Amino acid sequence: MRCAAIFAGAAALPADFPTVPMKGVDGPIRMPLYGIGTWEYNDTVAEAATLSAFQQGYRHVDTAWGYKNQVGVGKALAAAKVPREEYFVTSKIPGGLNASATTATLDECLTQLGLEYVDLMLIHFPATWSGEGGPGGRKEEWLALEAWAKQGKAKAIGVSHYCQRHVQDVQSVASVPIAVNQVQYHVGMGSAPDMATDYRDWMVSQGIVYQAFSSLCGPCDAPYNTELITGDLVTKIGKAHNKTGAQVALKWVVQQGIPVLPKSSNPKHIAENGALFDFNLTAAEMQELTQATTPPVAGNSPSDSGDCGVGEEVVVWGVWSDGAVAYWEAARHGMVGSGASTRRGARSRRRPLGGVPAIEGVHSEGCSSSKASTPRGAR
Repeated sequence: MRCAAIFAGAAALPADFPTVPMKGVDGPIRMPLYGIGTWEYNDTVAEAATLSAFQQGYRHVDTAWGYKNQVGVGKALAAAKVPREEYFVTSKIPGGLNASATTATLDECLTQLGLEYVDLMLIHFPATWSGEGGPGGRKEEWLALEAWAKQGKAKAIGVSHYCQRHVQDVQSVASVPIAVNQVQYHVGMGSAPDMATDYRDWMVSQGIVYQAFSSLCGPCDAPYNTELITGDLVTKIGKAHNKTGAQVALKWVVQQGIPVLPKSSNPKHIAENGALFDFNLTAAEMQELTQATTPPVAGNSPSDSGDCGVGEEVVVWGVWSDGAVAYWEAARHGMVGSGASTRRGARSRRRPLGGVPAIEGVHSEGCSSSKASTPRGAR
């Protein structure tokens, strides 16, 4: 067993913690059905939110290299004093990296988190955030991620924002299962087409856990950004269960076996977002929520998340210089944590941060791309 020495004797998550099975590097593992999200939180806010969540029984935190808050998350994990084998950490590295940049960024994630391994490591996007990349680049980055995980540094590996053709590129070379595809999914998308859901049904058919972000539609334009918190439908159903509208929206997702990552820095809302397993929605309520057509996906259009047209040509970015990947790609597209609104589930869209400085070691000579726009709902 490749990771036996690292993971031997691990007690894993508490037996009664709600989970779904997931394909790991060395066999099935349990993935929590809920966790605390940290997108757009700086180190200070991420530390406080993560610690509050873990003090209230959470055992999963989701972060990323591009969020620029992994140091804060790591501090919270240390302060929580939960045994390492009893909690679950997900992180992500940027898409569009070559093999050496991939390995260096992965190692930097562990350093920032102060951990020997993560439970799940994802490739954050099927190309660079500005759309440069293609099948060859996706294969190269995946194989580098596999090699790193096989050293005992990740229990499972996966992707985010990937559509069917992106996954098929990886499947053509993969020797480790694609455990997860993390994508936008919320009430209003239950009957949406494949281009909106990033091929939800196909992912499930491949044994890939379909994980949701933005399940309260934070990146959505007003009034959709509050519809799943205070809207008429979720509020009406919530009254029948003595639950909030947000809890109904989240329950609709987890009752389908889809893990969620609600984000809040408000301890009261953090507690509510995790209190999803003491009630069940009726079949009629599930159907009503599934048939809802609003809020639509925050993407190119109500029927298109914007992910599926990304990365049609081969460009690999991210040659390392002095041990640092080309962070400007993430910063340019708002992947820099800068604090955040404390509104429940808030996930605002990326905001370009202005001009891009030249960085030694990043090459673009002769590159071409589809110039796909960054999806509005990306996180």
